[in-house]
Amino acid sequence: MLKLFERCLLAFGILAIGYCGFIALKAERSQLHGRHELERSSFTSALPRTGDVVGQLEIPRLGLSTVVFEGADDDVLDRGAGHLTGSALPGDRGNMVLAAHRDTFFRPLRNVRVGDKVKIRGRNKDSVYVVESTTVVESDDTYVLDATTQPALTLITCYPFRYIGPAPERFIVRAVLAQP
Repeated sequence: MLKLFERCLLAFGILAIGYCGFIALKAERSQLHGRHELERSSFTSALPRTGDVVGQLEIPRLGLSTVVFEGADDDVLDRGAGHLTGSALPGDRGNMVLAAHRDTFFRPLRNVRVGDKVKIRGRNKDSVYVVESTTVVESDDTYVLDATTQPALTLITCYPFRYIGPAPERFIVRAVLAQP
């Protein structure tokens, strides 16, 4: 019986490692495809559909660079950062809301500081934002998603960063459009 249990654990371990490898390869492939799409500027429609490339987010000081896809469902967040549908698009007035997992694409956010530059390469133009504040909110605090009259960027990820399992809070980075 012990030998059977041992083999079951081994099989489970191999499957778990295989699944993690599959997710990592899927993310890498999506990032490469997204960057290629951005370079070609081959956007198919004015309004992106779930899964479409919206742009690229970079925070040079943190070494963070990720393609942003439309939507915030699990499939999108496995591939890169997600643009919350209905929020402002890159280069538009209003609050652009981007989300990503704390243990993958937004892991570097744990070291973000006020004053950091955030670059967004959008479908129509590039924008530079400056981090104005960071805060931690409860997972059901949705006021951070509210529209703004001025161009703003809100980055959302789960918090605490080292938490195992579904995290109880959200880490919020608010940035404003840099003055030219």
